[in-house]
Amino acid sequence: MATTEDLSRIGETPDGLLEHLLNGVAYCRLLYTQGRAHDFLYLYTNPAFHALTGLGRVTGRRVSEILPEFSATDSPFLQMCDRVARGGAPEPFEMFVAAWGQWYSGRVYGPQAGHFVAVFDATTGHKRTEFALQESLTQLRFVLEGSELGFWDWDIANGTVERNAQWANMLGYTHAELQTTTQQWSDFVHPEDRARAWDSIFAVVEGRSAAHKLEYRMLHKDGGVRWILDQAKVMQRDAQGRATRMCGTHTDITERKLLEEELTRQARVDELTGVHNRRFFMARAESELRRAVRYGKPLSLLMLDVDHFKQINDSHGHKVGDAALQTLTATCQSALRDIDVLGRLGGEEFAVLLPETDLGLALTVAERLRAAVARAPLPLEDGGSVQLSASFGVASMLGADDNLDALLGRADRALYAAKDSGRNAVRS
Repeated sequence: MATTEDLSRIGETPDGLLEHLLNGVAYCRLLYTQGRAHDFLYLYTNPAFHALTGLGRVTGRRVSEILPEFSATDSPFLQMCDRVARGGAPEPFEMFVAAWGQWYSGRVYGPQAGHFVAVFDATTGHKRTEFALQESLTQLRFVLEGSELGFWDWDIANGTVERNAQWANMLGYTHAELQTTTQQWSDFVHPEDRARAWDSIFAVVEGRSAAHKLEYRMLHKDGGVRWILDQAKVMQRDAQGRATRMCGTHTDITERKLLEEELTRQARVDELTGVHNRRFFMARAESELRRAVRYGKPLSLLMLDVDHFKQINDSHGHKVGDAALQTLTATCQSALRDIDVLGRLGGEEFAVLLPETDLGLALTVAERLRAAVARAPLPLEDGGSVQLSASFGVASMLGADDNLDALLGRADRALYAAKDSGRNAVRS
């Protein structure tokens, strides 16, 4: 049994304080053999001790009687108690007692030589939460790795960013080469996309937008460019509503973007010649016509086709016929301005839109193109060649009430007039 003197060694405390403390308290004396602690004796335990451990009266009993596996001389807990009881500083502890199926954490104090006081609480619930959180983090890591998502976690208050290995791998880097800075991310973003990427981020940070979702280009280590889908939300704000933490993911969408670009190109471009197809040419023409009307600018249109195209096809085959169309368009493109629009309307018929060009200048352009086509060589596989020529019809916008159909109609009639005149000619 613990004596009054024994209990007083716990420390000067108001009457009944330990009895009502919610933490478990155990006042113990270490037992030594040849100067080495091998057991300890319970001198006092408060009610919370029994509530937390499920034990009955233990005062005057050795721990080896209660928990035989706990009394081994190599027990880390016993060694810690010995250090403290020999005048060491108080030490924290965390331990799992299998016999009770509980986790405990607390602190050990040394009130006098050879004695210690353990103040503790049961932390099994916390440990389970901790384990569950760790399991969730492990599962999240597996999900991110399995889905090939790059993950980033921005501690806005401290100005640091943590990223996973996949974030680095997308750009050709190792995880060790990453820095924990927003500046490195900014440096990786394509210069043309950098401003809008930051704008999207700050819109969320400042509360003007609920989420950041943006597709932009990032620079790869090999000098190439990767398209990234970046999605993120603010996960924490302080009491004043300021964002303190933002998390997001990176998805490499380069293949998808390349496919989209190819589909867009196919929707706009004639596959054989590489110039605009009829649909896209007509859309551009309508847009340019509206712009010309709005700003009072002149606009002209050329229509042209290859002379005797059917004869070329019949005599030399479709391969040479295709080559004739390719030679025609390449020759015209080399002689036109960047603002001019060349399109294939169908078969051997093409059109050229000439913004800010009146009828006189359009006739000059058409004549230049006609002469260039007439000089363009079209070699054959047998060493011979085909002499190409083209006929041109020219029309200009007459006024604000003019429309594209009328403009095309006038240019088409002028083209037939050029053919009727003997071909290889320009008419308006």
